[in-house]
Amino acid sequence: MDVWSLLSGGEASSNVTGYSGGGVLIRCKYDKKYTSNSKYFCKGSRPNCDDLIKTGEKNKWVNKGRFSLIDKTSSAEFLVMIRELTVKDFGTYQCAVDISSRTDIYTPVELMIHEGEGYRSQGWAKVETGPKHNSSTWLGNMTGKQ
Repeated sequence: MDVWSLLSGGEASSNVTGYSGGGVLIRCKYDKKYTSNSKYFCKGSRPNCDDLIKTGEKNKWVNKGRFSLIDKTSSAEFLVMIRELTVKDFGTYQCAVDISSRTDIYTPVELMIHEGEGYRSQGWAKVETGPKHNSSTWLGNMTGKQ
C-alpha cells in the first residue's frame, strides 16, 4: 500500500519529516540580491550553529559526507540533500546566507525523523523555506508493512 503525505509547517520555521535510512531534499529560497553570497546549511540555533556544508560555488552540486548543496542562482534558491538519515539527525537546522558585513540571514528548519519496524522510505521529503514560503511542503511516499 502506498501512502502519500503532505505536511505543513508554521510561520516561524519550516518542518520536514524524514525516515531513518531515507533522505530529505530541502529547498531554501533567498532574495535575489544575495545570489553572489556563499550559502550554507548548519545544525543548531543561530548564530552558533555548526556548519555541515557551505559553498560559494554557483549552479554546481557540492558534496560533503551525507550532505549535498547546490546554489541555483537563476531561481534564487539553494537545495540541500541529506542522505542516509538516522534518528540522530533529528533537530533544528538553518538554511543560511553568508553576509560579510552584517549578521548572516538564517531560515530555521525543524527535521523530525521517524524510525519504525515495517516502514521504509521510498522517495525524498521536500521542504521549501525562505522569504516567499511561510510554510513548508513535504511530498513523498512510503510503503507500509508487507
